[in-house]
Amino acid sequence: MELIHNNYLRGSGHGKTWQVAIDPPTRPVKSYYEETVTALEMVWANRQGPLQLCYSGGLDSEYVLAVLLEIGMTAEVIIMRTEYNHPETDYAFKFCSARNITPKIIELNFDRFVESGQLLAIAESIESAGVHIPTNMWLASQLDGTVITGNDPPHMKPIDGVWHLDEEEYIHTQLRYFKQNGLQGTPFLLSYTPELMLSFLTDPTMVALANNQIPGKLGTNSSKVHVFNNNGGRFVLEQRTKLHGYELVEQSPIWNHPDIRLVESWKAQWYGSSDHQYHEVVETLSSGKTSIK
Repeated sequence: MELIHNNYLRGSGHGKTWQVAIDPPTRPVKSYYEETVTALEMVWANRQGPLQLCYSGGLDSEYVLAVLLEIGMTAEVIIMRTEYNHPETDYAFKFCSARNITPKIIELNFDRFVESGQLLAIAESIESAGVHIPTNMWLASQLDGTVITGNDPPHMKPIDGVWHLDEEEYIHTQLRYFKQNGLQGTPFLLSYTPELMLSFLTDPTMVALANNQIPGKLGTNSSKVHVFNNNGGRFVLEQRTKLHGYELVEQSPIWNHPDIRLVESWKAQWYGSSDHQYHEVVETLSSGKTSIK
């Protein structure tokens, strides 16, 4: 199956030269919830083996799981457990327990993963300066079905008071790993189609954020729960502080391991951001005629 529908998101370059071209939708968009359902139906129709959701306990993967449950789509719920990520996985286990879901737990000794050189090898193979990417990709490689991850929906941030859509290079390296290793599924479920992207950007919460009508100094992470919950009352997700799962890693001795320091040092060359002014993006994509370059 396609990693991204019709390859409508295309990244190129590195660091300062990193840029992402975006094709427009081919039809009028529906709500973000409805477009999520459509994207999942597309993935389901093209799946090979069981559908497997990597569930971190963060809002993004929890939203995907909530939609799957709502539409009655069967998926294996996969939780990776390390010695450091319980602040997030606590949410995952709580959600699963409340809904009588028995997840498949895959254990990873993170310190050993780093000390063995595996983290560095994966990061180098996909030219990623994101330290947390290798563990996520390792988890995907342990599965044998169609693997999906929530990932972030389209992300926005303010630059000098003006809101921009930003597509970050290190996030896109997940696509490279899936392709290099022949993995089925997508690490970009929440941006899988151009309709899904535009529906998020034009959700009332995002419109208000982009017009500086609601707080959101750092970006969309504090507001996206309102988009997720704009689903006609089907479910309500619990708001929480955005975590990346490495808060405790950064406080531990392993954070100073030479391999992690090396990956961090790659940010100068492999950590680009392709930024597009929000209102220009919405106007261009809504026209359905022109790609963003």
